[in-house]
Amino acid sequence: MAGLLAGALLTVSAQAAPLFSWGGSDYFLTDALPWNAAEAEAVILGGHLATINSAEEQMAIADALGDGEWRWIGLNDATEEGNWAWASGEAVTYTNWAPGEPNQSGGQEDHVNIFSDGTWNDFSGSSRLQGVVEVKQEVPEPGSLALAGLALAGLAEGRRRKS
Repeated sequence: MAGLLAGALLTVSAQAAPLFSWGGSDYFLTDALPWNAAEAEAVILGGHLATINSAEEQMAIADALGDGEWRWIGLNDATEEGNWAWASGEAVTYTNWAPGEPNQSGGQEDHVNIFSDGTWNDFSGSSRLQGVVEVKQEVPEPGSLALAGLALAGLAEGRRRKS
């Protein structure tokens, strides 16, 4: 496990800039890893394997990746067969299965990859694919913005009084 984490940390440090940004998230790629290791690397990056909530997000990801490769996303039914869940814990509100999928071929297809055309396939999690990592961009809470505004106003008032 230590070797896996060390490898993931090397990948993280080597990949500082996101592949692309869309809808308040930055997207990165992992090395070619089994699904669980790709999810672990995504967590180290501060996110999860991608959670796709709309056709627009699906299109943005497919357009950015359009190189013909298959890649992991965060959908899986590893806990309970047929009960699909996102690694992020978000509700499943959108799917884009390829025709005939999910098919549970061979009985071990509990993890989902995205094809280059943007459709999805259930696949063996032990396969080594790059993962699409989604990291939500940090948005300051309204209270933090209000405090920052008050601090700036206080600094401005202090400077005005000194003048």
